[in-house]
Amino acid sequence: MASSVIFLVLLQLCGLQLMLVAMPTCRMRENLVRTSHHLLRDLGGPFPVHCLQYNVNISFPDSALPATTANHAQCRRALWVVYETLNETQLILQNNHLPVGGGGVTWDEGKLDTFMNLQERLLEEGSCLSTGPHAVSSYFSNVTAVLQHKESAACGWMALRRDVLRVLKIVLHKHHNCFL
Repeated sequence: MASSVIFLVLLQLCGLQLMLVAMPTCRMRENLVRTSHHLLRDLGGPFPVHCLQYNVNISFPDSALPATTANHAQCRRALWVVYETLNETQLILQNNHLPVGGGGVTWDEGKLDTFMNLQERLLEEGSCLSTGPHAVSSYFSNVTAVLQHKESAACGWMALRRDVLRVLKIVLHKHHNCFL
């Protein structure tokens, strides 16, 4: 009788372990996020002074990111913001043309291509994060509106770069324990 109880307990423990191993982890690799941040940082120059006037229309919502990372839900939220930010940025990059030349952006094309490839990998990795409230969608709508005007398009791109950098930096610094 005692051996069957022990066997039953061991069987339950093995089943629990299998369930834990089989549970999908919904995380991103920190080194890929960090490399993406560095590529984006080194892509071009600082935020131009003449673009400051667009800060009123384009400002990433600070409330989108959790203040701390005390639990799983806050980690998931922080990673979701990274995922949504990269996803929306990818859509903007695909659907809008970078203005180049006089008054345009002077970004390193090789670094931009590498960033976009890493972005694709991170989006694949974090695809399980794609559900959630769209707290950042109004920000990206505002960016898109600025990009659609020829006279402000370069400033829109610079604001997008600045804000994506900020999101990645905050998450890498404050929520580093949320990554693989």
